[in-house]
Parts: sequence; C-alpha cells; structure tokens
Amino acid sequence: MMTIEDLSLPEFIFGEFPIKNDSIHDQRQFILHKGISLIEVIPQDELENIVFDDKTSKHYSYFGEDFTLFYQTNNTAASSQNEIEVLDRAWEWYREYLIWEDTQEE
Repeated sequence: MMTIEDLSLPEFIFGEFPIKNDSIHDQRQFILHKGISLIEVIPQDELENIVFDDKTSKHYSYFGEDFTLFYQTNNTAASSQNEIEVLDRAWEWYREYLIWEDTQEE
C-alpha cells in the first residue's frame, strides 16, 4: 500500500507550457528544484540575445547545441546547497532527458 510519504518530491521536476500558441513561451522549459527554486532552460539557437543581469546562470552543450540554465527563482540557500552545484546536477538531469528524448524519435 502506498502512503503519502511515498509521494515526496523528487529533486528535479520538468515543466513547460503545454499549449503552444506561436509565442516566445512555446520554447520555454523549466526545472523545479526541490520545490523551492525554479531554473529556466534556454536553448541558445532558439532564444538568443537574452540578458541575465543579476541572475546566476551557466552554459552547457549537448551534441553541438548550446543551452543556458539560469535561476528564475533561487532559493538554494534555504536548502543549504551551492547554486552552481545545483545547476550542474540540474544539467545532468536535463541531459538525461535529452538523451531519452533522442531515443524516442527513432
């Protein structure tokens, strides 16, 4: 039998806008970290010239595609975690998603 404790949040949850309407929001993807920080994934070939100002961000690559992950909401201090280490773990998690997605297209 499953209990409510079995339904705890995983470290990362993926989100995107499900209804596409040809707006800039169609390409936006998010990673929720521990239910308290929101990381946005920016594919550089689709969304260019974005200024991050005071947002913590980091660049990553996957088979020649460049991505930037940045915090829309950064509450890593509340969970006593290093913000760059969380971005790196989020990237590895997202990279696994990209690998899985690539295998689904076969």
